[in-house]
Amino acid sequence: MSADLRAALGDRTGGAGDVAPLVRPVGVLDPTDPCEDVDQAFRTDPALGCLAVRPRAEDPHRRWGLVSRGPFLTAMAGRLGYGRSVNARRPISAFTDWDALVVSPGTTVARAAQLVLARDRAARYSEVLVLAEGEHDDDGGQPGHLEVEDVLRDLAAELAHKALTDPLTGLANREHFLERLAAAHPPLALVYVDVDDFKAINDSFGHATGDQVLQRVASRLRGAVRPGDLAARLGGDEFALLLRPPAPEERVVAWAQEVGQRLLSRLTEPVQLGGRVLPGQASVGVAVSTGGFDPTALLHEADLAMYGAKAAGGSRCAVVEGGAAPSITAAHAPDRTELHAAVAQGRFLLHFQPIVEVGSGRLASTEALVRWDHPHRGLLPPAAFLGDVAAAGFGAELDAHVLRTALAQQARWVAALGEAAPPCVNVNLSVPGLLRGDLVPQVLAELDRAGLPPRALRVELPEIATTAHVAAASASLSALRAAGVAVVLDDVGSGAAGLAHLRDLQLDGVKIDRRYVMGMLTDERDAAVVRMLVEMAHGLGASVTAEGAETPAHLQALRDLAAERPGRRLHAQGFAISRPVPPEQLTAAWTTGWDLPAPAPATGAL
Repeated sequence: MSADLRAALGDRTGGAGDVAPLVRPVGVLDPTDPCEDVDQAFRTDPALGCLAVRPRAEDPHRRWGLVSRGPFLTAMAGRLGYGRSVNARRPISAFTDWDALVVSPGTTVARAAQLVLARDRAARYSEVLVLAEGEHDDDGGQPGHLEVEDVLRDLAAELAHKALTDPLTGLANREHFLERLAAAHPPLALVYVDVDDFKAINDSFGHATGDQVLQRVASRLRGAVRPGDLAARLGGDEFALLLRPPAPEERVVAWAQEVGQRLLSRLTEPVQLGGRVLPGQASVGVAVSTGGFDPTALLHEADLAMYGAKAAGGSRCAVVEGGAAPSITAAHAPDRTELHAAVAQGRFLLHFQPIVEVGSGRLASTEALVRWDHPHRGLLPPAAFLGDVAAAGFGAELDAHVLRTALAQQARWVAALGEAAPPCVNVNLSVPGLLRGDLVPQVLAELDRAGLPPRALRVELPEIATTAHVAAASASLSALRAAGVAVVLDDVGSGAAGLAHLRDLQLDGVKIDRRYVMGMLTDERDAAVVRMLVEMAHGLGASVTAEGAETPAHLQALRDLAAERPGRRLHAQGFAISRPVPPEQLTAAWTTGWDLPAPAPATGAL
């Protein structure tokens, strides 16, 4: 943005997440300027996309207008090629869009995208006018304009950043930390931090105070890292740092001990919250690697070192040295033989989570979620083994097992409950499962084996699928939809690829990433993203499921959102309805009724 335009906008470029940094200068016309002059301007400058038009004198609302290159040049060419001779002397006001979308420079990127997508398709020009406060009432000043492509690109980057960030502290989240750790090269140090007696803080002073303590810890950790290092919140009151040692290799362990002690000193300073002073209490574990290393083992070593410091009385630091052969053995990674055996022995189990229509509470579907009943480690959630499954190249085989098991359970529900059974079941695909060449015949064969119609199945595309993956699978997805199987895009908003999939795919449904639904009660930007994604999906003819409905307040917020869109169904999934549970527990729950309105037989699509 130019200095002149920044001054004209009142230097309103500092708001986080607003459109001001994206604003470009725009030429200004008077309503009486002849079309031949504007035509000449567009034809001599191929880069000129639009022009602003000052308010008409007779307009009591003093609205600015917009002339966009494409529609104007089409009008000037005319249907039979005589447009320029007919329109040359006409005032530009005759070809001005006086209902152009106008925003202020303080409008958030998410809100601007929502406003663009909410307009009729015919009115979605590629530019948006930007007016500083006061310009709506005064024809003075210098407006700017936004390219819609810039807005959507910035929104995609914002969503991608948020997918890697812990919403409470602003640090990296667990996924981001593990990705960076997996890509790291020694020498390095991994620091594991746990707040001592954090439960007592929550119990004594409330969760709001507990959240403030976590934010204060995050601030201290953020101040302790150098450029290139990474601070993250792994979950709860556990944090981690990934540090690059500046010392020579022979001094790395001594350096790590010094870092741990300095960090401990910072974390154990008293925490002042308003008029309350709480003691700073934390245990620190540091694991060092100077050679080849296993990321999982190094994280485990740091975790054990931290627990050793805690067991010694807390507010201490313990340092261990890793290496090519870590002193703590890494968790055993299963190979294909072990995974095949687990399938054959029935150790991969399915839990199901209901998906309901928020207005009526009617059961619309269930999502099948895999668990591993490990003979030594107990019942494992997906996060504990799906990475190993992918590394072993077993993703497509596990998909096939989950599909067959889920459809068999759906068939049992239909046989036992009739119209009270869930109308369909959602089954997730991994990237290898999505790309298998026989995906369509495999899915249709499993439906036939279970005795179910194609409409009983909804396949969920993996959120990590790239645009290249989706392009490679497009023929299979089209064939599945043609056969009657619904295609759903999972975790929309978790990264930039999801927005591209919305553009490139024909979808029956989308699921909004849970972090935005969980944050919509306290963060206006999260709420704006949810509204924008709902509007976008409905505009594309797809149904919407909001994941992460964890409390009654979330459900009520979604009901209110659905009430604004009569005739368009909005669905919810989350702990406020039910956790994922074994099928027999879920059957008992819906036959006796939830706290939501009792489910009624229905075949409405999600």
